[in-house]
Amino acid sequence: MIVRVCDLGGTHCRIGQYVDGHLDAASVARFENSDHASFTALMRHYHERSGIAPAERMVIALAAPVTGDVVALTNLDWTIDRDEISRATGVPDVFLINDFEALGHALSSPQSLELRSLNEGNSATGNGTKLILGAGTGFNCAARLSNGSVVCCEAGHSTFVAETDFDRALQRWFTQEYGRCSFDRVLSGSGLGAIYQTVCRLENQTPIHATSHQIIPAALEQGDILAVRACHEFVRILGRAAGDLALVFLATGGVYVTGGVARGLDAFMSGPESRFLSAFKAKGRMAETMAAVPVKLVLDDNTALRGCLEWQKTTGNVTH
Repeated sequence: MIVRVCDLGGTHCRIGQYVDGHLDAASVARFENSDHASFTALMRHYHERSGIAPAERMVIALAAPVTGDVVALTNLDWTIDRDEISRATGVPDVFLINDFEALGHALSSPQSLELRSLNEGNSATGNGTKLILGAGTGFNCAARLSNGSVVCCEAGHSTFVAETDFDRALQRWFTQEYGRCSFDRVLSGSGLGAIYQTVCRLENQTPIHATSHQIIPAALEQGDILAVRACHEFVRILGRAAGDLALVFLATGGVYVTGGVARGLDAFMSGPESRFLSAFKAKGRMAETMAAVPVKLVLDDNTALRGCLEWQKTTGNVTH
């Protein structure tokens, strides 16, 4: 069987095909969403590429809550219509799932993923609930329970809680702009830009960078002090949120961090002096529990594609 799998985020789309359970490396392609008028146009472009075999089934992981056959993306003005995609590509069975649901299913075999350890923790707890969270175009998470089921949520749209003076300054700015401040606003590529802007305002400096694609290299390659501080603040907030969610789900099986922004900030998240880890563990009476939780940075770009395949193996075998 050929199963086409797709990871559609707010900025990029990655597509590939599994043939009899094995990913065909030649079929994997990454697209900028902004280069296409719609997802149907993007998928038709992929479908018509030379060498792409006809698929019998397609699983599309979307950065949005999936409640039916037509889904509007959260951070992109696209609507995904299951029947329209089927007609455009000729794939008879098309399934829509949440992107973090796919990531949760990818944790069925975390040992097969490309990972970097941020906190070794206690490996004896590996059979417990696993949490995967991501900071990219937006922020969200999912939990894989010990029985193999995946719990989805929209944690990114919960209210950001200010803890420090810097947090309060950041919260005021977002609240003035959008009426409220959510983790999805803060822990994202645009959120890193807002954090940098806030650092500059507090230091009475004129910002010279606008996007995460400028801020991260400025910090890592140029040693720009304001960009470095912005990156430290971002990973601190990410670590605090990851620790809170680990407590909510009691993720003794490990926390897995993914997303383009998180991977880009790898140098700030690693090591014993990392503000990410110190914030993750700083949970008062639960600090000892937090220190025992393994934390991994997911480096594998194809994790959601693998999760789409695992999802269809376990729950997607009934055709529409």
